[in-house]
Amino acid sequence: FTISSAADDLRIGDLISVATGEPVVEVPRPANVPKTSKWQKYCPISKDYRKMSPGDLLDKHEVAYNDFVSVHIKVHQANPNSWTRKLKDYIELLNPGGSFPYYFTQRNERGEVEVGRLLGPDGQQVITVDGPHSAPSEHYNEYGTVMLIGAGIGLTPCSSILSALLKFRWKKNFRPEILHFYWVVRQSDVDGFQWFIRRLTELEHGLKRDREQEQVDRRYYAEINIFVTGAKEKRDVQPMRGGKRLVYSDALTQPSFADEDLYAAMLNPTVSSKEATAILGDPERAESAPNRFQDIFVWNGRPIWSEIFAQVKENRVDRNIGVCFCGAPVIGAALGENCRLYSSEEEDCLFTLHKENF
Repeated sequence: FTISSAADDLRIGDLISVATGEPVVEVPRPANVPKTSKWQKYCPISKDYRKMSPGDLLDKHEVAYNDFVSVHIKVHQANPNSWTRKLKDYIELLNPGGSFPYYFTQRNERGEVEVGRLLGPDGQQVITVDGPHSAPSEHYNEYGTVMLIGAGIGLTPCSSILSALLKFRWKKNFRPEILHFYWVVRQSDVDGFQWFIRRLTELEHGLKRDREQEQVDRRYYAEINIFVTGAKEKRDVQPMRGGKRLVYSDALTQPSFADEDLYAAMLNPTVSSKEATAILGDPERAESAPNRFQDIFVWNGRPIWSEIFAQVKENRVDRNIGVCFCGAPVIGAALGENCRLYSSEEEDCLFTLHKENF
């Protein structure tokens, strides 16, 4: 579930269309519009404002800040009395149309439409978030180079970190400058993470746009590796659930891939994880790899952590490398062992693990 923030101190998010939830950009004042005339128009990122008439552009009251706290809850469908099932049923009651994703709206004290909803039909607050509480992954900004690893529900803090870096922090020249992100997911669980596949696609498109517009410096580097485990048989690829697929045919910056493409590659990964370090270590092979989607590589099988740590160590530009992990204890133990094995005072290299197990 995604809920809008009720606070006013989060106004750093993207502007979005209230009607569709699509991010928008502000349209520059045309030369034929006098400076004395009021002008504040917006255009969806999937469109080219130069090809649109002024009447088709969005006005200020049609957009809002997409400031939100993203809450991801695994619903236990088998037990109708579980609190997760009851919460799901309650949220669905607030959506009379029954189509998803659905963007709740409300009017503020000025009568303007805002994305998000504070109170339910019973007059009570829809949901209350207690926190945030201290988590190991929050140390990512202490390093110049970070290895970020997520598995299972532990992917959620990784999603927040990726959004913070690719959408905000890198535009402001904040650390870390080098990001290695590793996502370990079972083939049978891929469908449950369609929301994150969409987010990755949007983040990659945004990063490509920011690079082209020179809003992100060249020194910032992202490498995203997705390891799909348990892929024993070929899966039929069905259309992704929920949400309207964005069409960027008129956008100034064309996306390198579509969310459906990444989804299909994850359902049926074709390149073995045993080849990962060999391919990534060869620029020519990496550039033309069939499993590459801009900065993303999709692998079939488990990550070989010893080879990954050795490669990161060999190519390092920073002495201290942060390793932030959220997921199963068995992966955390393997990461801890490799941090010890590949740290060396003589070679001036230190891997520091920050982990949270589920």
